[in-house]
Amino acid sequence: MLNSETLEVGIGMVFLFLMMSLICTALQEWLEGIFKWRAMDLERGVRTLLDDSDGTLTSFLYRHPLVYSLFQGRYEPAHLVSSSMLSSSSAQHVRLRARRNLPSYIPSSSFAMAFLDLVGRGPVSDAEGDEQDANHAPLTVALLRERAAALSSPHLRRVMLSAIDHCGGNMDKLRTNIQDWFDGTMNRAGGWYKRRTQAVLFMLGILMACTLNVDSLHVMQRLTADKAFRDVVVKQAGSASAPDANKDAPALERFSDARNVIDSVGMPVGWRAVSDGRTLPWVPRQLCTNELKACATGADEMYGWLRVFAGWLVTALSVMLGAPFWFDTLNKLMVIRSTIKPKDKSPDDSGSGAAAQEQLFKDEPAAAPLAQPSLEVQVSPDQQALPAPEPVLLLESAASAPAPVTQAASFNPHQWRPGYTNPHNEVTI
Repeated sequence: MLNSETLEVGIGMVFLFLMMSLICTALQEWLEGIFKWRAMDLERGVRTLLDDSDGTLTSFLYRHPLVYSLFQGRYEPAHLVSSSMLSSSSAQHVRLRARRNLPSYIPSSSFAMAFLDLVGRGPVSDAEGDEQDANHAPLTVALLRERAAALSSPHLRRVMLSAIDHCGGNMDKLRTNIQDWFDGTMNRAGGWYKRRTQAVLFMLGILMACTLNVDSLHVMQRLTADKAFRDVVVKQAGSASAPDANKDAPALERFSDARNVIDSVGMPVGWRAVSDGRTLPWVPRQLCTNELKACATGADEMYGWLRVFAGWLVTALSVMLGAPFWFDTLNKLMVIRSTIKPKDKSPDDSGSGAAAQEQLFKDEPAAAPLAQPSLEVQVSPDQQALPAPEPVLLLESAASAPAPVTQAASFNPHQWRPGYTNPHNEVTI
């Protein structure tokens, strides 16, 4: 059953995963700024959308004023190279030096307007005073249908005619259909980028886990055994900020901030130097008792290294989920902790209340016993004394009480009031 200690251990582990995710995400974005993977996936997605393996039609679209203003430089299909990991022609990508200035994002509205203009009026000419640009005919659905039928790509021609058929002669509806078509393909390109990002985060997670010696299994063991350390981590986790709070800060600065937070709470991470003449002067700190004593050797050392590798792997796998996931999880756990924390105190409170009540009764003086009525028994001289009758407790009401029991009295009855004595020799019990 979930108790406060188990919940605090979970909060500490989630806090560690959040900090490691922030570190690896900052490094991943720093690498993204160098390799421009978003721009590469966008360009590949546009070529797939336009059924343009050689990049000719894509170059016309990138040269359109509505798209050309989104980036600096010039798109050249000659810089396309095949990927060694994929065999299809659509897996070609732009060289690194040629994609540094390509756009990483194109609005769907800009793409739809540029594409319709490209279909209706043709590519933009670089020559000055072009007669085609001087005499602009208004774009109509009929004109677009006529020009779409002349497209060389069967795939692109069918898509364009289908969008025209479902627009009902409305240009706004036609533009919306083209935007939906573009968004669907960009979702696919987003899947390419997401899978690459997860792979990069996993590799960065392994690298940082080994470099910083972030063994998740060892940290969990420390959180379970050390209450003082657990309280410090939980307190720091309660003040953790959202991953997007400092998203405008440089990537290396966010990396440094997350690293400082890990050091400030005293996480059991890092390496420890030993001076026992070992081949490896630096070993994981979880394999040593102190800096001077020799670390584990033989089978214990091999088993310890296996545990360390398993802890590193858990850290790398957790980093793949991303910082936003761990931040949301941390918030939910903190809400649960604030909900069940008062209930943890209720048994102590009830116990202290019972103890106080017991002490109150203990200190109270004992009540005096109730005075019993005295019975004056007189034995007649002509009768022998009989043993006193046992008292009978009547629980029933007077109306339903049984008939009185009579016996021979060996004593005079009780005096019910001064001056009156029952003259009979029988007494009613």
